[in-house]
Amino acid sequence: MNSQEAKRPIAVLIGGGGRLQAIADYCQRPETAARIAIVVSHKRQSPGLEWARERGWPAVYWNLVHWRKQGGTREEFDEALARFLTQPNYSPELVVMAGWDLVLSARFLKHFARDGTYRVLNLHPALLPDGPGASYRCADGTVIPAFRGEDAIAAALKAGVPRTGCTVHIATPSFDEGPVVLRSEVPVLPGDSAESLGARIHAEEERILPQAIELFLRGRVRVEGGRVRVMG
Repeated sequence: MNSQEAKRPIAVLIGGGGRLQAIADYCQRPETAARIAIVVSHKRQSPGLEWARERGWPAVYWNLVHWRKQGGTREEFDEALARFLTQPNYSPELVVMAGWDLVLSARFLKHFARDGTYRVLNLHPALLPDGPGASYRCADGTVIPAFRGEDAIAAALKAGVPRTGCTVHIATPSFDEGPVVLRSEVPVLPGDSAESLGARIHAEEERILPQAIELFLRGRVRVEGGRVRVMG
């Protein structure tokens, strides 16, 4: 058995795949716990799918538009995706959402529940609280809105906040909400555009997401009272 076969399988759910290389680089390091078992995107033209195939990973477009045209519900879509991922060829021990824009329902999440926790991580380009709150208190005491949704970077710029950042949290059926594994704050600089601010946020995402995956797979993440406690 080689070092990759000995590692624990993860499924990576992407949009365009901008963070996929950082995940792949992390997985290729011999001392880390994860290997990519399957990559799935909800975007037909996702560059990440072709990138993954070129490196020998199974990569699949999961077509919500076609599903709806066939009369399927979102819950059925989620159920089918979960059953696809849990087939013996893949059977991920952790699902990682990195750019996946679709909220996954309890129908999906129940397939990845263990010890009272969903084994599904979501990466979000803003600072989120540990629960459903509408704001987040930064390390310096500044209170900023919790920017949820696809346009979180643009929303931070529009709001004129002095800092924003990124969050890796355990997914729940609620939108961009769940116990937080890791966060990183990023200052908003004078003259920032969505592109310049986004580049710094994405750099931090690529730093903390592999850390969160490793903590989870090493059994160091415990949820107590709706908050994550990192063990050891």
